[in-house]
Amino acid sequence: MKKRIFVLLTGLILSFISPLPSFAQKLNRDLFFGNDFVFEYRGAYYGVKDTDLSQVRAFKMINTKHPIWLGVKLNPNLLDFFASSVKSMSKEYPSYIISDTSEAILIAYGITKANVNDYRYHVVENDSIELVPWSKIPTLQQKYGAKEPYGFLGKFKDPGKQLLVEVLNTKNYDIRQGVVFDWKPNFKPFVTQIEINRLKDYFNLDNIKLNHGYATKFKEHTGVPLDFSFPADSVVSIRLYYKHHETIPYVVYLVKNVNGKKDTTEMGYYNRENYYDIDGKFYNKPGKYEIIIQRANELGKWPEEQMLRIPFNVEPPPVSDKKVSIKQALPYIIATLTGVVLLFGGYYRRNQVKLLRAAQEKQTAGLKLQSIRAQLNPHFMFNALTSIQNLVNKNDIAGANHYLAKFAGLTRQVLDTGNEELLSLEQELSILDDYLQMEQLRFGFKYEITADPDLNKTNIDIPAMLLQPFVENAVKHGVAILKEQGRIEVSVSRQEQDIVFTIKDNGKWKATDNPAEMSGYGLKLSQERVVLLNQLYKDQAVSLHIDKQGPGTVVSIRLSNWI
Repeated sequence: MKKRIFVLLTGLILSFISPLPSFAQKLNRDLFFGNDFVFEYRGAYYGVKDTDLSQVRAFKMINTKHPIWLGVKLNPNLLDFFASSVKSMSKEYPSYIISDTSEAILIAYGITKANVNDYRYHVVENDSIELVPWSKIPTLQQKYGAKEPYGFLGKFKDPGKQLLVEVLNTKNYDIRQGVVFDWKPNFKPFVTQIEINRLKDYFNLDNIKLNHGYATKFKEHTGVPLDFSFPADSVVSIRLYYKHHETIPYVVYLVKNVNGKKDTTEMGYYNRENYYDIDGKFYNKPGKYEIIIQRANELGKWPEEQMLRIPFNVEPPPVSDKKVSIKQALPYIIATLTGVVLLFGGYYRRNQVKLLRAAQEKQTAGLKLQSIRAQLNPHFMFNALTSIQNLVNKNDIAGANHYLAKFAGLTRQVLDTGNEELLSLEQELSILDDYLQMEQLRFGFKYEITADPDLNKTNIDIPAMLLQPFVENAVKHGVAILKEQGRIEVSVSRQEQDIVFTIKDNGKWKATDNPAEMSGYGLKLSQERVVLLNQLYKDQAVSLHIDKQGPGTVVSIRLSNWI
């Protein structure tokens, strides 16, 4: 079966047991049981040829906590023998369906002459009658190619019934294994109850006094409704209660025919519980529906007599019979519409005033930012020209020419982006690099620009010339007097959704309490610009921190929620 799941235990030890993979393939391909002994381990099934039981010794290397292994041998020609595992207190036991009423052989590998007196077994029929009370292991046997004796529990055959065979160690109750054999003649599901859940109540469908007319006729013996129907969107869920089916997993299908289109949906493939809920969202449209319940497999795998069908109709929602004249309803309609119009008008006007005020504030902040930007550009060019003048005065013609070439390119970039409030991070760092190269030619300091590799510099826009004034201050007031000993570090990092810029220099600032002396003209403009940026980008706060306490200065700028 395509949807059966058999997990094969992997690992080095199992690689020594060559017969096991072939048996797993056999289960998946729906072949006969074959000439094997089957051992279960943690939900996976392994087969060992009945001519070479010595292979089972490898199991002892896998699990020393449970040193006994129950081996099952069934009719080699048996088909469809796989069943659901059965819960027994803290354990789950494998179960086998024996549909041809043949016998089952059960052995306990790991029970030897040395420990046979430590083990007991019992047999229970239909989970109620103890056929064999807890007793000593019947005998030891050494057949089927075994290299050592093992416990032989017997041959079992009980057509139409179910047997549980359990083995335990009297000195360690944790060593307990079991197998369930099911000679079930009929696999057709039996629904004991259909519960309808609505928004405000719930009821059993077979209670005609309470079921709101959803069903009035039921099939004898099975109780399946014959005229099950209800209005659309009236049922939240349908719960089906089954007769106990611990060894037979069920699958539920929902067939619907809506507006002439037929569709089949698999609702739950491997249902081991004694109930199943079908949500109302699957039948919320008027049409014809049918619930099909069968032993787990694809629809159509099993014969019709093994399937349970529950048809039902979903009707259009009822229309109220109570009629109200237009003349009676007109005053209420007018009052309602008037109230809605007044409320909407007041809300609209108040909202328009808010939007206009916000637009005006944004426009004002934008104009102020443009003004500050316009002041920053000449300030930057003035500083650059001053540096060129100093080189000319020193008669450093080569340096001045190189500086002028850099300045020309830099001026072109600044002019090209002069009307843009935002620049890409890549452009901003490029301008910064050109400027520092120019000033390095003049003063000889060292500098480094680094950016977090996780940042997409091309696609991230930041306020134009944001870092420039702070870098100019680091040159002019920090490292200029240090010459070759000076150092400037510019770094860009990402902290979650924030971008953090750090400008660090090792210059020696003169201590003073006068803010005007601590900051240049460009730095003052930049501080004003930060205030305006926070007004313009209220959800993306910009923060500035300048630390001059230690040797040198550290400027930190954080753009919050910028990525």
